[in-house]
Amino acid sequence: MTTLGIVLGGGGARGLAHIGVLRALADVDVHPDVLVGVSMGAVVGATYAARSDWLSALQSLDRSALPGHENLVDAEGFDLLRAVVRSAVRMAPKVVSFGVNGYEDFGRRTMAELLGGTPDFADLRMPFAAVATDLAGGRRAVLDAGDVTDAVMASAALPVLTRPLELEQGRYLDGGFADPAPVDVARAMGADVVLMVHVGSAPVGLGEATVDGALKGVLRGLEIGVAEFVQSRLIQADVVVAPPFGAGVSWLSFDRADDLAQMGYDAMRGQLDAVLELLDG
Repeated sequence: MTTLGIVLGGGGARGLAHIGVLRALADVDVHPDVLVGVSMGAVVGATYAARSDWLSALQSLDRSALPGHENLVDAEGFDLLRAVVRSAVRMAPKVVSFGVNGYEDFGRRTMAELLGGTPDFADLRMPFAAVATDLAGGRRAVLDAGDVTDAVMASAALPVLTRPLELEQGRYLDGGFADPAPVDVARAMGADVVLMVHVGSAPVGLGEATVDGALKGVLRGLEIGVAEFVQSRLIQADVVVAPPFGAGVSWLSFDRADDLAQMGYDAMRGQLDAVLELLDG
């Protein structure tokens, strides 16, 4: 029997598109045998792996505490930082305290709600792994044992909104820094066919970028480096689903959760034949 592995990449609010991807597959009775998640992909993936009613759990989550879209498309430097802080301030009443401890507490409460408690990896209904960045070791960390909430929190520890997560085995930051598309992890977990859902920002094309200052030059260089690394990972997947979000969707667009899920659904519907053919083959 052909085993299907799905890798859910990181991209902040864009990761809510994973909900639609998984729903489109479920509509044709296709379900992953193994799941790998990065950042928001780890949140969605862990919920899916923990409970059969994953869709209702994700849809019923109170999103009012999550930041909404700010105009981040053309923002840079301190303008970008101010936009992030404005979004964070909106979260403050729901996270009890305006500080990293408050956000971590909020995240743990949210995951407990999504997971229906705080299960161990051994309690999940399918193999699942969360990818984080090991700050001390300077490498990717694949978390697939112990407390699921700890693993997801480590994978989704986004700078500015929270601090690196301290666990017994080390200090972790958002997994997207080390590996935004860990296709090889799904292969190592036994997947014959790997579907990669890429929800990160697409790089500005050659000749389209405005590089008229030191900061923009650094950001453009980082963008190119990340894009090259992601492409080297994506070619390892059998099928890549990359919803076309458009310029108006940022990594803080949590107020567009339903739209993002629909974008993921539509993108997956367009790739269903390719997936079904691989699984039948």
